[in-house]
Amino acid sequence: MADSFFEELGGMDCLERVHRIFYGKLLSHPWLKGFFEGVPRHHLESQQTDFMAGVFGGPKIYGGRPPKSAHVHLFITEEVFMIRHGLLEESLIEAGIRPDLRKRWLGYDLRMKKVLVKSSVSECAGRYNTDPVVVVEKPC
Repeated sequence: MADSFFEELGGMDCLERVHRIFYGKLLSHPWLKGFFEGVPRHHLESQQTDFMAGVFGGPKIYGGRPPKSAHVHLFITEEVFMIRHGLLEESLIEAGIRPDLRKRWLGYDLRMKKVLVKSSVSECAGRYNTDPVVVVEKPC
């Protein structure tokens, strides 16, 4: 029996596989891709993989900001979050993650909603003095 959820999933190889698929979907989505403009894909994937490894009981190697302050500049609505959540679920299926493990992963993801979702742009702020707030309009 595995010692942690991280090990049950298959370790870093699994997380990297899921995040490759996931960011492929995010970066090609007509609306969500706008949240990632100017950020290298490799950076996005590696940051997410390192963060989730620690969350899931694996190595604690993530050196970035906590989720709330890392996303403070992004106007993430409930609709945006749930589209993203659906793309994560599709990615987990495509990566061959067992249904019971998918459900657990998606549960972790839903717990992040309360720190990421904002009801108004006024809840956003730049991460730095020169950092703009990112509002991506929904395409028609």
